[in-house]
Amino acid sequence: MKLKLKKVGEKYELDVKDMVCPFPLTLTKLALEKVDNLEVITNNPPSARDIPRVLRKYGYEVDVKREGEVWRIGVRR
Repeated sequence: MKLKLKKVGEKYELDVKDMVCPFPLTLTKLALEKVDNLEVITNNPPSARDIPRVLRKYGYEVDVKREGEVWRIGVRR
């Protein structure tokens, strides 16, 4: 599984659409080892629920926006 990070302005985007747990969370954690400002894009409802919950426990600032069937999860240290 390849880490698909794309720089967009001041942040990086991680596209984990069409992936199911545990891959979205695992890839998010790997991305956060490399970058401080990340937006995770998912269309998997359990990932949209679990990623923010887990990252907040680790002290990250997280915000979630839903656009139809896609969630954008903003993550900052």
